[in-house]
Amino acid sequence: MGTLIAMAYPTKLFANLADHTYVKCGTGARAWSCWGGKTGGAELRRGQGSTRRANAIAQPNERAGITCYLINGGCHQAANRILLPAGITVRGARGYSVSEALFGTYGRVGFWPCSAPFNQHAGVSGDLPQCLVRGREVAPPRGRSLALSAEHQLDWQYLKGVLELYRGASQTFRSRSAPTAEVASFHQTLFMHMAEFRLGPLLDRPLTSKLKQVRARTEKSLLKLHTARSGDALRTREFVDGFNAETIRFQQEMASVMKPEQYQSLFDLPPGEIVLLADPRIVRKAFADR
Repeated sequence: MGTLIAMAYPTKLFANLADHTYVKCGTGARAWSCWGGKTGGAELRRGQGSTRRANAIAQPNERAGITCYLINGGCHQAANRILLPAGITVRGARGYSVSEALFGTYGRVGFWPCSAPFNQHAGVSGDLPQCLVRGREVAPPRGRSLALSAEHQLDWQYLKGVLELYRGASQTFRSRSAPTAEVASFHQTLFMHMAEFRLGPLLDRPLTSKLKQVRARTEKSLLKLHTARSGDALRTREFVDGFNAETIRFQQEMASVMKPEQYQSLFDLPPGEIVLLADPRIVRKAFADR
């Protein structure tokens, strides 16, 4: 079985922007761009998985079914979909936890023309020829093992719960116009699964209630933005500005209801360190495509 590597690089040209992520195979001869670039990054982690299946999930445009940028997700969600055969994610990239909280691990439900079904291609196996060395699996670098570490096992336990939630919402993802209450419920449940896993005993009943309130308000605003953009009621600049404002407000509201150590555990960032998810370079390309 081949090797899939989660890669990330900082977007230094723009202050407060989250890291860009992409995926490459063990030889480095094949990479998937996930809406942005696919060279020059640093390795986050690697795992064993079918590179043919990863390539099928990626699709020819290498966006893995994340159809509309900032509506279904971004590079983090596209990369996570491609990394599915290896059972790993781009966790650890700067801003990833904020991205996961808003878009989910594998992307958001979208309405036509932004439907984003998660096609997992479970029947595809094997490896791309360019991802093998002389027909054999690529050996990991010295000192780096592909064996399931305790951290990797814990991640996989989390992802199994995530995937179960996505399976339950598969029809919602394929629908051209799912009820907004159904969409909101799915994303609320997905976020609380993340919070329960990340916070553990730090998550008590009062905090649970506060997190749900903030996430529900944010979901209502995001759905309003996405509906307006999908129907071309908002220009690109208005949509991106609105999305950035909601991203900032979400982080500020979350920080206001959590202790610093709770916020750090959930988002991998200190309170007050705001990240943005809309990469201006990808925005120009994404909205020029439509």
